[in-house]
Amino acid sequence: MAKSILGGHKAGRKISKISKAKDIVEAKQNAQRKGIYGFMKKISMTFNTPVQLLRDFIWLAGRYDTEELQKFIQEFNPDIVFCPRYISPKQMRLEKLVSTMTSAPFVAFTADDEASVPKYGSLLNRIRRKAIHERFSKHISLYSHYFTFSQDQAAEYKSEYGIESSTLMKCGEFADKYTPKEIGTPIRLVYAGRLYCNRWKSLVEIGRALQVINKNGIRMILDVYTQEEMTREQKAALSEDAFIFMKGSVTPVELKKVYKNADIALHVESLDKKNRLLTRVSFSTKIIDLMASSCAIMAICWEKHAGYQYLKDKDAAFCCSDYQSILPQLQKICDIPTLITEYQKKAYECGKRNHSRAMIQEQLSSKFEELAKIYEDC
Repeated sequence: MAKSILGGHKAGRKISKISKAKDIVEAKQNAQRKGIYGFMKKISMTFNTPVQLLRDFIWLAGRYDTEELQKFIQEFNPDIVFCPRYISPKQMRLEKLVSTMTSAPFVAFTADDEASVPKYGSLLNRIRRKAIHERFSKHISLYSHYFTFSQDQAAEYKSEYGIESSTLMKCGEFADKYTPKEIGTPIRLVYAGRLYCNRWKSLVEIGRALQVINKNGIRMILDVYTQEEMTREQKAALSEDAFIFMKGSVTPVELKKVYKNADIALHVESLDKKNRLLTRVSFSTKIIDLMASSCAIMAICWEKHAGYQYLKDKDAAFCCSDYQSILPQLQKICDIPTLITEYQKKAYECGKRNHSRAMIQEQLSSKFEELAKIYEDC
């Protein structure tokens, strides 16, 4: 898109074959560390909103190859236009463009709180998000149905915009039956993911609890797998002195092996007010992966966080809604390690019952078929 602004070829290309999901994930991870994309990713940690505004400009000013896009859509003749994304000026422009080329119904999906106006952050960020919100409130009429990860968000969208909404959960790969595994000595906690939105501060609180628990001998440790470069403050706080061991990044295949050798997998969010509101309706796809990991799950989140509420309601995880409850919960687990086996089974059964691939695919295809028939009859 940037090259198209500078007078190069118009942007867009046809993909004839989808790569395997594993190849896509690994290619994305590599791209995030290298080249221009990796550089922009790195500086966006410091200059987030200016980088976003630059990206918005490129995608709004760039030139699509509309003739080839029109040709592709006519040849493909879609029954449904499915839009899984986090809303942005880029995405709204593309969807609007495609809507002029087909009469097929549009179905949206989001896993995040994409439309709200933040009350915190820089003035520039709030102005940008407000502009997106105002545009989105008009754009949403394009969709015939809206899928979200969060029941609360689905209800909010239906109430605010009058659009039919429902939840669409991620599916997981679950073994045919639950197989218990031996609890480690010491008990091994694992966190795999990003440290942003102050998630690392929740890990620090776990480290403080571990220092108390391990005062008279090592009973529990925490391994952290992340691809992010750490600040000096983070390195000091997330150290072996707090029984936290930084392991760097791993591939999805390697991570499965990590979980097999761990006891408890962590799902953490920041508990500061700004990030609580920022992630309120986010339901991390990682939660479903953790259910299939063979580990028990421990969630440290605000009690109104969508993922926390789900795990709490299903009794599928150890749940801590404040930092004060972390030490008592971990102490209890150390004193009664059979709880780990109990919650490993509960996590597996919740995933198997609610997130099987066949169930989720049936839900999605049924909605697509329903909408396609309505539009066909029209």
